[in-house]
Amino acid sequence: MELRDVAGALWRQRLLVLLILVAVGAAVALGLKAAPKTYDATATVSTVAAPGVDTPSEDLDALRGTLGELANSRAVLQDVQAQVDSGRSLDELRREISGHWVTGTVLIEITVSDADPVLAAKIANTVAAVLPQHDPSNNAFGFTTSNPAQPPVTYSSPNLLLGVGVGGLLALVLATCGAVVRDRRTNTVDDAAGMEEAAEAPVLAHVAPPRDPTTLPALYPGTSAADVFRHLRIALEAEASSEPVTQVVVTGVTSGDVNVWLGANLAISLANVGRRVLLVDGRIGDRHGRPIAAEPDTPGLYELLTGGDFDAALSPGPVELLTVLPSGNWGGAPTETLVETQFARAMAQAKERFDIVVVLAPPLDVSDDARVMAAGGSLLLAVPEGGLSPADLRTHVDRIRSVGVRILGTVLVGRRAERVSA
Repeated sequence: MELRDVAGALWRQRLLVLLILVAVGAAVALGLKAAPKTYDATATVSTVAAPGVDTPSEDLDALRGTLGELANSRAVLQDVQAQVDSGRSLDELRREISGHWVTGTVLIEITVSDADPVLAAKIANTVAAVLPQHDPSNNAFGFTTSNPAQPPVTYSSPNLLLGVGVGGLLALVLATCGAVVRDRRTNTVDDAAGMEEAAEAPVLAHVAPPRDPTTLPALYPGTSAADVFRHLRIALEAEASSEPVTQVVVTGVTSGDVNVWLGANLAISLANVGRRVLLVDGRIGDRHGRPIAAEPDTPGLYELLTGGDFDAALSPGPVELLTVLPSGNWGGAPTETLVETQFARAMAQAKERFDIVVVLAPPLDVSDDARVMAAGGSLLLAVPEGGLSPADLRTHVDRIRSVGVRILGTVLVGRRAERVSA
């Protein structure tokens, strides 16, 4: 899925996106509010060398580091526990209190993390007061509490910025996923404008699906049913006017016989105006549904691809100038291999004898035969109204064009048989 598809889904499903963002935001806010809070209070002790002390500065710095580590020593903790009525055990105090020397300075910072901000400040100041009593330097320092701890106003845990950031990222991910999933289910190709935009190809017709896909209304010129295919033929010829077309592969994006019905009637309509037409049933094997109407039980495409005689595989069509090459009797050979290696050769023979070859190919969701058959040539694509999303249609179209196929146009097939063509 391309970025523009995601952006389009977010816009179309903006109400859902807003609801997800609000819901996740509320959940994050409630979670942060309900989570246990921890407050950090810090007292700073200045350790200046006492007058007359000639100890090297490196040694004094090492002693300051030791003093920082002594902030949660057992002896210091016992003094703090005796002076502060905190209700905390020695182990709890050890976990709450930490101290360290601020490198390059004479300062030692003592930090206390507690659920009670006032108590945290009181413990930090008490540690700062009793720490000089456990000085390992033999009075090498003069101690001063340069910055007493104050009860913190805001909590340090949970991390507010981190919580908001993670919550915001989660909200965006969930909103995007929700919008894309819902858009795939609700946003479908429903009209000619949407299909032209998604397929980047002209819509040549908008037809109603047949009640019986074996019918051939194009056999009766002058009727309203036959006019549908006359209009399709005219639109197809107009698209092909800039570059001669001798072979058109007709396929659909989903399983069904509608594309076969379209292709067969299009072939009849072409023959009705004096074109020598070969109608090829490229759906070899049982998995592709019923054969075309009145398809003879004779050798056909399968036999031709396996080395059979071209003329022996042909059968007369239902109108003059229309010849049928049926799918033939499948003998078990891999059809994908036959199509890839022999189909182009067979069609080259056909183009020498016919003005145009119309190939009925399996739908795109069944196999890649249509892409192979149309490689380097032209294709007519039948798309069911409301049957797939614009992104899915664009994916099919991109795969078709990736092998050099020219999409002459598309046919939008309506939902209900009683609808008339537009």
